[in-house]
Amino acid sequence: MSFLTKNLKISSRKLVAVTLLNSGTLAWFFVIILNIEDIFKKITLGDPFWGEGGFCQLLFFGFAIFWAIVGSLVGRKIDRRKLLFSWIMLGVFGTILLDLIQGTGLAVIASFLLGISLGLGLPTSTALVADYTNTEERARVSGIVILGTFIIAFIAIAVIQMLGLELFNIVLLIAIVRAISLLALIIDKCDITEKVEKISQAPNLRSFAMYIFPWAMFAIAAGLAWNLIPEQYTSEISVGSAIRSIFIAVFGLIWGILADRIGRKWPIIIGLITLGIGFNVLAFNLTGISVIIYFALAGVAWGCFFVMFLAIPGDLSAKGSREKFYGLGYILPLSILFALSIVPIPILRIFPASSFAQILSAILFLSILPVYRAEDTLKEGKIRERKMKDYLEKLAKKLSEEEQNS
Repeated sequence: MSFLTKNLKISSRKLVAVTLLNSGTLAWFFVIILNIEDIFKKITLGDPFWGEGGFCQLLFFGFAIFWAIVGSLVGRKIDRRKLLFSWIMLGVFGTILLDLIQGTGLAVIASFLLGISLGLGLPTSTALVADYTNTEERARVSGIVILGTFIIAFIAIAVIQMLGLELFNIVLLIAIVRAISLLALIIDKCDITEKVEKISQAPNLRSFAMYIFPWAMFAIAAGLAWNLIPEQYTSEISVGSAIRSIFIAVFGLIWGILADRIGRKWPIIIGLITLGIGFNVLAFNLTGISVIIYFALAGVAWGCFFVMFLAIPGDLSAKGSREKFYGLGYILPLSILFALSIVPIPILRIFPASSFAQILSAILFLSILPVYRAEDTLKEGKIRERKMKDYLEKLAKKLSEEEQNS
């Protein structure tokens, strides 16, 4: 796997630390989301409103948004290492607590703890990716983080399924996944000690807005896409979800490598087009195969967007203000999840699937315009420099081979 780290300026220690820190957190989130409905059903004793009705899940997203805002504002004002340690330990103990409590009131407390366990340190931990990397390697490092995330999540899900774990043990496993991030603090200080100059971020915020719009449209369209797939395709959804996770991991790394060579704009545009094609596949002929194809295309697109929006906020921000950019980047999808949790699914399903798919595709294609007009966050000089470096390496290799043959 040495090709992943070839010519990276970030040290191996810092790369492992920043990967474990963020991969452990994101994997915890993905695994807990898969089981959160069963968890809250158990805590609320099957309450039709708080548990089965999903109100506790709604509170979870709401608290996560609130604490992400807090984290983006205070992240630079307190000791980063202490913040990360406290945040991770809250996540570990908050997850274990899910096994020990029952009752509606305690379910609200659990939602609060899960929200703070996700939101408070997320802007700081993701900003560390930007602080530890240069612009020309940031996307590849982001791709490694996403690959690590889905490897951890996939292993956890495989253990749950192969061992047939009950909910009590599933929660303990999720707590172990959350504790993986603690290894980062053992390997590295995970802190920035140099002084930071205050720089006006207004021009960069305007550029970020042009990138954040397609991110919002992508998240909305992908969230609503579930309404295109009838419930009878249960097995296809299960297989497709597994394929999507694999594709996110693999293509996340591929997009990261490409984005450090060709820039950030074209991967985002291709990602939007890919998901739009997936919607049209469903609308054209809804079958089990088309459902699986959609999930595969969605995995390619999600891999792109996860990596791009782990890299772009760092490209557009300076040290000292990155938590705010990353906070905005991650508050947005959480807010969309929050909003979609409020919308009753039966209301959305009154629209014909084909018409609904066309509407979502149109939204995605329209969102290409602002990112096409935006300035690429990887400067043209860096792209030319990378091309020249690759050319010289190939030339040197060819000359070396010719010398050996002669």
